[in-house]
Amino acid sequence: MNCKRILLGGLVAGVAMNAVGAAINVGVLGGRYQAMQERGYFLSEPRLPFMLLNPLLIFAIGVLLAWLYAAARPRLGPGPKTALCVGLAVAVIAAVPGNFAAASWSAVGRFMPLFWMIDQGTQCVLGTLIAAALYKE
Repeated sequence: MNCKRILLGGLVAGVAMNAVGAAINVGVLGGRYQAMQERGYFLSEPRLPFMLLNPLLIFAIGVLLAWLYAAARPRLGPGPKTALCVGLAVAVIAAVPGNFAAASWSAVGRFMPLFWMIDQGTQCVLGTLIAAALYKE
């Protein structure tokens, strides 16, 4: 495995993943977050330094997606098909169960968990495709 390329691909993937997350969570869900805060469903201030830690976590996930692609490449072959398979597998694991539970049980309704799932799934697939495009043995 080429660790430098994994890191490079993961960091570039992290930039794109953070952009997708911002577009969906600010652009699509921003008004709903405010309404949910007013109703008391969400805190008005985070308990942890979210605005610092969340983007860093997304970068770490980008690097992990790049590593998973590099690990899968010898078995599944290089290219976008393998990246798509890895990205979709991680997307389903990461995005579906928790958001299904939130849509089923949460007081915020189904719209927000749907878009959280779209956000997480898109980030996983896009991040893996970008990391794969930059990866070289």
